[in-house]
Amino acid sequence: MSSLAVTDGILFLCAAWLVAHVSLPIGYRLAFGVLGIAALLGFLRFSGIYPIETWHRLLTILSGSAALPLLAVCVKWPQSVVTTERQYTLIFLGAAGLLGLAIAGLAKLRIYDQVLGTLSMLAMLGLLVQLRDGRRILGVLAMIVGSALFVARVKIAPWLQPGDFLHIGMALGIVMLSPTVFPHTRASST
Repeated sequence: MSSLAVTDGILFLCAAWLVAHVSLPIGYRLAFGVLGIAALLGFLRFSGIYPIETWHRLLTILSGSAALPLLAVCVKWPQSVVTTERQYTLIFLGAAGLLGLAIAGLAKLRIYDQVLGTLSMLAMLGLLVQLRDGRRILGVLAMIVGSALFVARVKIAPWLQPGDFLHIGMALGIVMLSPTVFPHTRASST
């Protein structure tokens, strides 16, 4: 089994664990859910169990163009209807996802979801630095570093692929970014 399957499996388990926390606002849970489905499809693809590259690619586009922007909205506006009300969360996720699939999928401009995902992570980092929310800052930094190592195609050990850094960074990031899984976490404001 490839290392990519293992690290995608870890990301899926972290996302599934977070989705199962009903104390989390629906916006977080749906964003983590999209990331988790992409990871599950990656696990199936890289393990050879069911190599469905197209579906994995589509969910990866949705992760960058819809799930990460939704997380940024949840961090910036924790009391907003997009964060707390299912119908508005689904509208946001659906609209952002359709736009992402149209631009990155159909028009083949993959830079769209990559740039939008990166801008979302940077926006979360900026806000969390202002709030001095140390644990969540580390979470977003893990996501950014993992993404940067993936884009730079860094290969530290022969058994680790660049995608492994992305998967592990995202897994650490979403667990540390989650606002209510750990009771001592303070919520962000405005």
